[in-house]
Amino acid sequence: MEGHEQLAKMTRVRAPQSFEVTVLAKLPAARQERARARRVTVYRFAFAGSAALLLAGFLVFAPSSREPDTALTYAEREALTATPGNGAASPASRSPIVPVYETMDYSSEFRNVQAQRPTIYILEQVSETVPSEIIY
Repeated sequence: MEGHEQLAKMTRVRAPQSFEVTVLAKLPAARQERARARRVTVYRFAFAGSAALLLAGFLVFAPSSREPDTALTYAEREALTATPGNGAASPASRSPIVPVYETMDYSSEFRNVQAQRPTIYILEQVSETVPSEIIY
């Protein structure tokens, strides 16, 4: 081969006496440095992930903890700008829009179904005459 001929012409140089000792002494320090670099990388990703998780949690849950800004509907704006004396007198000034002054709470209108006896529907004709239409 071509490279061997040129290597044979070169003079050999010996390493210093302490070369092998210093290389073997540096091996444990290099291993510790690689382990430290791995730990730093793991901590960096862990801190970045926890910061991203906190940011995502804040963005998801923070809007629900605040009260929403109350926006007036069209009827509420009309109710606030309406003058009470002018509307009732003339029919020409009447508007098809009824201003809403307060909201209604219909929660008391609902009854508990369990408190009532079950209703039984009998689907049969109850009169002797045949009507033009049967209503159930």
